[in-house]
Amino acid sequence: MPVADVSNPPMPFRPGSGTIAVVGAGVVGTATALALVRDGHDVILIDRDEPGRGCSYGNAGHIATEQLLPLASFATLRRVPGLLLKSGGPLGIRKGALPILARGWARDFLGACLPRAHAHGTAVLSGLIETVIQDWRTLLVGTGAEARLQTRGHHSVWESTAPEAAIAASVAAARGLGVPVTPWGPNPGDWPDLPHALRQRVTGGMTYTGTGHVNDPFGLTQDLAVAFVARGGRIEKADIQGLESGQGGNGVSWRLRHAGGVIRADAVLVALGVDSGSLLEPLGYRVPMIAERGYHVVVPGDSGSNTPLLDRPVVFENRTIIVTPMTMGLRATSFTDFSGPDDAPDPRRPALLRHHLREVGLMTPGAESSEWTGCRPSLPDYLPMLDASRRHPGLYAACGHQHLGLTLAAVSARRMADIVAGRALPDPAMALDRFS
Repeated sequence: MPVADVSNPPMPFRPGSGTIAVVGAGVVGTATALALVRDGHDVILIDRDEPGRGCSYGNAGHIATEQLLPLASFATLRRVPGLLLKSGGPLGIRKGALPILARGWARDFLGACLPRAHAHGTAVLSGLIETVIQDWRTLLVGTGAEARLQTRGHHSVWESTAPEAAIAASVAAARGLGVPVTPWGPNPGDWPDLPHALRQRVTGGMTYTGTGHVNDPFGLTQDLAVAFVARGGRIEKADIQGLESGQGGNGVSWRLRHAGGVIRADAVLVALGVDSGSLLEPLGYRVPMIAERGYHVVVPGDSGSNTPLLDRPVVFENRTIIVTPMTMGLRATSFTDFSGPDDAPDPRRPALLRHHLREVGLMTPGAESSEWTGCRPSLPDYLPMLDASRRHPGLYAACGHQHLGLTLAAVSARRMADIVAGRALPDPAMALDRFS
């Protein structure tokens, strides 16, 4: 378990000390850039695409305050064989992931599953998640995007013939973690409002009352970027290929290399998702990041029927999918394909999502839809890196947020602003060099 080096705390980076370059304009990087510029820093946000176009574009939109347990656990290990062997199941391992798993990711994952490590990881993740709704509300003030955050909770539903035992176990597990949840009564007349076709298939469910969702993850990130620029931040389009540190006029300076030349900055914060390792590893840090490819399908509007849209996300427990109402329609997301950088998306996954939507009555036959795929950046212990380097002054990392990038973006932004300013010390459990 990492131990903090209190004898060598990172040096604060004060406003006026120079420019901070945030590399990566996903929701985590853009939120952090906004928090830094609000702190008075001169900030440049750099990405090869416009803000929000990467992995952040297609997520489920779910603010998952109920997900307090890191996926690195013996409980996950016990489920893996069944998930892999199930035809059309939610988990797959692509050929390109095998070298990454063999080079240490699988070993580190097993270490994080040990009871003591998992308990510590749960405490760390729970500490992050505890304030995410308030952190989002604070971050969104004055951005014009306040209404994008909805805090109606979400439903989990079952379609099995006898769901009572599964529901009772899920309720007990949630309450054991302090997660507020309300099981539905046995009388369908007492259930929450659901589209008629869906109500006909559901046999029971429960409602998480403390979660939330956003109505357009891409639009949200774009709104953060607009607010960032309005506060004096700058956005530059460049594909950063490498980082070089050296002594500049203000102390340490950084050269950010890209195909068109070099961008200079006095500090660098890496928030490049699954590609973060390509910048950090040449500096001597081991970043065992793996891509967990996910998929979504969007059915515009009401999918061509008179069925009203859902008013909050619905998790279909028997299908392992989540459907979220958004401004553009219903978005269904699912699947985790452990992938390498050259693995192509699996075309069967979006087709299966459409099949699920038709079966539950949320998509009519022949209705048009769109699809998308993106890669979640996952570290073996399923905790992010939120840290300031002690070996390279002026180097920061905010990456590896796995399935919780949207959920943790605002709290990560606040924590990184505090770390940069010296108001808080980094947590060694989320250290940049914990795998080195």
